[in-house]
Amino acid sequence: MDDETQRHDPKYLEVLEKLTLAWAKSQRVKVWHRGKDERIHEYNFAPYFIEPYAVGQTTHVTGVHGAHDKRITFKVERIERIEEQNDEYTIPESFKPQEQLKDAWGIWFTEGAPVTVQLRFHPRVVRRGKETRWHRSETIVEQPDGYLLWEAKVAEPQEMEHWIRGWGADVEVLEPEILRETMMGEVRALAEMYGWYVHSQSNSSGR
Repeated sequence: MDDETQRHDPKYLEVLEKLTLAWAKSQRVKVWHRGKDERIHEYNFAPYFIEPYAVGQTTHVTGVHGAHDKRITFKVERIERIEEQNDEYTIPESFKPQEQLKDAWGIWFTEGAPVTVQLRFHPRVVRRGKETRWHRSETIVEQPDGYLLWEAKVAEPQEMEHWIRGWGADVEVLEPEILRETMMGEVRALAEMYGWYVHSQSNSSGR
């Protein structure tokens, strides 16, 4: 968190400091967060847990907001402004971040059941795929054709997209279908960008 990658951004450091102090003092803060739609939304926020995230070396904060204390997670780097409030709060004893994040790929979690993710590793990367335990629930099965079948139950598979992209054509998404379709769409977009023609019919490697 105190790394050159933050480029000593004074806004980031101010936000992180105020969030940490609010967390320590159990006092709510008002934050202005830039969402995925690039619009800035205002929240009356109670921080429950601050979590550094290895991907991109970013920082996330989990807590609750609004009159009904709805659970939410913010990327700290997307908080544009923060103000201290005098409103105190109490973190419920039932909140256990390690338990909450046990099925997460990184820091994303859901209230629903985890989703089964199944990947197929090409023989040329099987050794590298087996060298690391990527998720607490993973199972691996070596196939007779040399491929590796990898499976895990992940809270939010969308969070895996960046990692899957890094394997390129050496990993195929088998399940869930929505994640597979996302990767197929990106492959088509890349092919078009580089001037290749891609047939519109789905190809599922013999499935």
